[in-house]
Amino acid sequence: MVSESWHRIADLHLGLLPSVEVHKQVYRGETWYVLEEPGSGRYFRLRPAAYRFVCELDPDVTVAEVWQRALADYPEEAPGQDEVVQLLSQLHHANLLFFRTPGDHDAIFRRYRKQRGRERLGQLMAILYLRVPLWNPDRFLNRWRGWLTPLFGPAMPVVWGLAMLFFGKVAIEHWDRLWAAGQGLLAPGNLPLLYLSIFVLKIFHEMAHAIVCKRYGGEVHSMGVMFIVFTPLPYIDASASWSMRGRWHRAYVGAAGMIVELVLAALAAWVWAYTGPGFVNSLAFNLMLAGSISALLFNGNPLLRFDAYYILTDLVELPNLYQKAAQQWFYYGDRFLYGTDRAESPARSTREAAWFTGYGLLSVIYRLFIMVTIAFLVADIWLGLGLLMVILMAFIWVLIPAGRLIRYLLQNPRLARNRGRAMAVTVLLTGVLVTGLGIMPVRDAVKAPGVVLSTNTQPLFTRAAARLAAVHVRDGQWLEAGDRLVTLQSEPLEQELRLVGEQLREAEWLYRQALEVDQLDPAGFMQQADALRERQATLQARIAGLDMRAGIAGLWQGQRLSERLGTHIAPGEQLGTLVDTRGYRFTAVIGQAAAAALFGRPLEEAEVRLWSQNAEPIRVTRLRLVPFQKRELPSEALGIAANGPIQTTVDEQGRALARESFFELHAELPDDGVVRLAHGMTGILRLQIDASPLAVQLYRQLRQALQRRYGL
Repeated sequence: MVSESWHRIADLHLGLLPSVEVHKQVYRGETWYVLEEPGSGRYFRLRPAAYRFVCELDPDVTVAEVWQRALADYPEEAPGQDEVVQLLSQLHHANLLFFRTPGDHDAIFRRYRKQRGRERLGQLMAILYLRVPLWNPDRFLNRWRGWLTPLFGPAMPVVWGLAMLFFGKVAIEHWDRLWAAGQGLLAPGNLPLLYLSIFVLKIFHEMAHAIVCKRYGGEVHSMGVMFIVFTPLPYIDASASWSMRGRWHRAYVGAAGMIVELVLAALAAWVWAYTGPGFVNSLAFNLMLAGSISALLFNGNPLLRFDAYYILTDLVELPNLYQKAAQQWFYYGDRFLYGTDRAESPARSTREAAWFTGYGLLSVIYRLFIMVTIAFLVADIWLGLGLLMVILMAFIWVLIPAGRLIRYLLQNPRLARNRGRAMAVTVLLTGVLVTGLGIMPVRDAVKAPGVVLSTNTQPLFTRAAARLAAVHVRDGQWLEAGDRLVTLQSEPLEQELRLVGEQLREAEWLYRQALEVDQLDPAGFMQQADALRERQATLQARIAGLDMRAGIAGLWQGQRLSERLGTHIAPGEQLGTLVDTRGYRFTAVIGQAAAAALFGRPLEEAEVRLWSQNAEPIRVTRLRLVPFQKRELPSEALGIAANGPIQTTVDEQGRALARESFFELHAELPDDGVVRLAHGMTGILRLQIDASPLAVQLYRQLRQALQRRYGL
């Protein structure tokens, strides 16, 4: 292929640096060559034809002469001019070439400004991703190699498997406790301990890479601290593994860090499960969670360019998978939308095309999800830093791709024949996107979690500390108003009643004595007797109240009271609830921003879907928005402690309160016999509102999220 930039490099005299080392590797039966420059630690992988051309570069002859010789010697495999320009650009970018030609050697890049754009972007991102080398660990690893490398011998996979089984066992057995403790993971008081745990884990993680790399003959010359979003974390440069011939060796180097993190997380899980509250327990909890999350969601996920990504590319033998996946999607657009006949797919087979297509789609979705999640987590710590990350995301994901697309449309010679079509398609797709997001109205709805509640209930609470003497009902029994429920006995109340009775008799006797003796004033004794009679009546009423009866007709839902006969009950403890099953309503919890869209408009129709029912959604027509803000949840089932969607805190009285104020929306549920209703069922209410563009809907949801998290 003829290149318009060929004249810029044809007369250059250049060759590979004498220090470059070559390593031979085999991918899917095909030979590749890895060029390594030990001084800079740069690597570059070449196919045999490109490697042959590079080996023939000689400072005594020009690039054009080397290319003409290649055409004569192996015309079928010789690279085209465009490929030579790109190849030399990449080799120069990797610092693998030296020049003997005076003048502006950077002219070789003017054809490929993409590399320079990446450099600029790297300089911009260096503010958030800065590396500071501190130590050369190679001498230490050589000295202790005999002790360290056996730790990653054949028995290591067995240890890792046992650790994972134990970790899963602990997580299942202590799930409720684990879930409750996890709610405070990002609490300000826990952040220092969480950071300490991550730092310690990363030291072992990076050393594991270095030890396995040394096990297979690699060298590790750099260890230090990298600042990721201004957060210092240790790192080790184990890139020597890229030149290893065995793909399983390379994969093991990449997996070593994750294996160590998971083993340490399993050990921490054991400590956490079998120790009481304290510093050791808290540290073990943070080590357990940080190790498992880091290993599974980040380093262990091949959709991110961390350890698992390089393991995947080695095992499936698809180097540069991320870049080629992006090129594959660009090829689809260039070939089928723009109609570029000369567009070339990076895939050489149907299998490769499937890999590139699937990986490109999944990785973009997952990366975007992770970036948004991290931005919110960072904003939880410092809102300004979260905003900076959002700006960088917009720059990387929107502005830079848009700039590249515009340059491609205006300057790329491959579009010489179809530039008009490419521009028209781009304008059309942009118009469709803008219209679809910002102009065209789309059906809109407010969704709110809620719970099914009886329209008439009577919770039963104890008023004083007492002993459960008798239970007169069974769970699920229908009761009428006045039926006996339970009988409690309170010895302190009975003792106080006897004491008050004795004091009352004494006061009455003294009163009669005062009437017979002129020196005594009977009025004081009469007042004392009246106070004691009032206290006696109060105690008698409280004792009578220990024989608890139903205040309404309904179904009894107890707390396994028959199993607690003879035990003591704390004051204020709920013994059960009487539920009138003849009428139910769905009480939904709506945030302030969503409620603002409902005020002042008629609430006519909505639908309720219950999570425990597979039936069709329940149509409701009688809706009422309660115009008062609340924080106490209508049911604990909506709280996050009960796996509900609402984040809660607990007040001094032990009540579950939502972190943010909310409004309640009541929907009367019809009793049509189709869906079996029960008090306490959870679900979601969906209320149709006026249609609006998707951009408006997304803005409202974003505003709600910012309001919930940051009070903006």
